[in-house]
Amino acid sequence: MINEVIEKYGLNGTEASELSEYTANRFSGAEAPEDDGTDYMKGWLSLVHTAQEVGAAQIINARLCPKRPIDYFSPEGVRLEIFASFAGDIPVISADDPRDFESLVTNIVNRGIRPEGIEKTGASFVSGRTTRFIILSAKPYSNVPASELGLSPDVWAEKSLHIRRSHECTHLYTKQTRGISENRLHDELMADFIGLNDAFGFYRAEWFLRFMGIIGGSGSRLDVYTKGLSPKVRTAVTELAEQAAYGLEKWSQSEGFASLTNAQRIERMCDAGITGMIGLKEE
Repeated sequence: MINEVIEKYGLNGTEASELSEYTANRFSGAEAPEDDGTDYMKGWLSLVHTAQEVGAAQIINARLCPKRPIDYFSPEGVRLEIFASFAGDIPVISADDPRDFESLVTNIVNRGIRPEGIEKTGASFVSGRTTRFIILSAKPYSNVPASELGLSPDVWAEKSLHIRRSHECTHLYTKQTRGISENRLHDELMADFIGLNDAFGFYRAEWFLRFMGIIGGSGSRLDVYTKGLSPKVRTAVTELAEQAAYGLEKWSQSEGFASLTNAQRIERMCDAGITGMIGLKEE
């Protein structure tokens, strides 16, 4: 497949090497990092318990950012929970108001420094040696409005949060099992696949392509994952991503797919690589 794309777009030697490097399967042969344990969960469990009594917004200010308390726009829309994911239990903070989400990320994760482009971001995933947690917003996923998908705004807000939660848990899973989680299309194909399938019960390649901006609309995430690639290589990578997305859609409709766990699905996609996703089949 790579050779076909190289020939189709007339890539020279340097461009061919660039394409091969970008599409190389980093997950192949990667091993799980040393287990850091889950001792940090005791503190989060205490936070969740207290949040049920006094409210998540208040306990977050008191315990997670006491030096930079947040002036919430919608404190009743802030939640704190322990989510039992396929990657294990993970603390999740979520906010209905986008401004509260941005403040949570700024004050908790970035110590008061507003991240560049935070207004376009809908999730933050923190994974260190002493803690792991996710912060989520109900912003339209990938900044694609409900109207582009034929959904109501309320339904899309709920689904967007659901997609993000499973998306970030996919990154957590690959980091735990293979020590890798990066801003590359292979990672994003997997994470969006799991997120969409969890939220809707099916995967639609067209939606992923809209999120990326490969299909015209409001999405533009492809720019993030292909930043720095030369123009011809970016075009070639875009075609591979499109074929992989439709390959995943076909796989999701295959016999036996429903019986696979999310962990098994991620393992299959990790082993396949971008080009292998194009023709994934049941074993």
